[in-house]
Amino acid sequence: MIDHATLQQAIANERAEALAFDGLEYARLLDRVNRYPRGSVVLSDGAVVPGYPAIGRIQSLEAGLPRQFDQPFWAEEKIDGYNVRILRRDGRIHAFSRGGFVCAFSTDRVPEFLDPAVFDAEPDLVLCAEIAGPDTPYLEGSTPRVEHDVDLFVFDLMRLGEPGFLPQAEKFALMERHGLPAAPLHGQFTPQDTDALGRLIRQLDAEGAEGLVLKSDDGQYRAKYVTGGSCINDIGVCSEQLLDLPPEYFTNRLIRLAVYLAEHPPRDPAAVERELGRALLAGLDTAVEKSRHDGRVSHTYRCRFRERAGARRFIEHMQATGGRHVRFHPDTPRREGSYWVLEFERLFDHMAGTLGSALAGERQYD
Repeated sequence: MIDHATLQQAIANERAEALAFDGLEYARLLDRVNRYPRGSVVLSDGAVVPGYPAIGRIQSLEAGLPRQFDQPFWAEEKIDGYNVRILRRDGRIHAFSRGGFVCAFSTDRVPEFLDPAVFDAEPDLVLCAEIAGPDTPYLEGSTPRVEHDVDLFVFDLMRLGEPGFLPQAEKFALMERHGLPAAPLHGQFTPQDTDALGRLIRQLDAEGAEGLVLKSDDGQYRAKYVTGGSCINDIGVCSEQLLDLPPEYFTNRLIRLAVYLAEHPPRDPAAVERELGRALLAGLDTAVEKSRHDGRVSHTYRCRFRERAGARRFIEHMQATGGRHVRFHPDTPRREGSYWVLEFERLFDHMAGTLGSALAGERQYD
């Protein structure tokens, strides 16, 4: 719990922000308050939805496993999507983003994937889940586990007001009891099982999966490890916004790829080099063509809502936070079957400006 006076002081000191969503009043933490980290959500009665912590990354299985784990751990598939925390409040299910906003899209769609009876039995339960698929409103890429639209994968459970995760055994039991859709589980390993995990990660790489999250039995120790293919895929889907992302987005993935290939040598190194070059240049070629023909560089997103009101709330949030970088199509949202379809562009201004200047023949200085 965070008492009212503490929360009001945090808001006054700009360490928290008061918000509302369709009658739900809450605050999101912009900095640590008491024992709760940035991204935590404080509900109107002081109950706290704990923030989801960052997970450390290991880049070498052989060196990293014995340094990070001294006990058996579970290998869970890392789904390429975006993170939400789901709970029921005042009879309604809400999904909060990692940053602590109610996500209008997720809140609209989550009831399709969950039986709300789980919250009758466990009213203080918080579901940590990944929403993934080609039709999310946030990501340029997708996962091979979802062919169309979106799907939901629960990967952790928390309790209101209690930072940290439920132990794995309790999580597995609750998920089975309530039929919660789970992220794929690939078994339990020890820190010495580098060969077995190496075979698993190469299999996942061949399938186009992102990688693994490794979790101790008590749920408190974890690390992530990604495939080489996911590094190339990230570069490919984001290369058309090369100048609008931090340089570290690309350099970090290049380093991960190099370390991955050193530990898992490819059968055809030249093929990997061609794949990497194609990933980088294809996106840049697309950016050049968009700049030449449209005068802008952007990515178009398409997502579906059950309720028109949910689509309108999403538009309002994006206009408030994305501003001039987001352009909604004029006929959106439009009815298609049982859904309301929303389409919008996210503009990449730095790429557009640099390419527009270059294609216009202007003088540029390095």
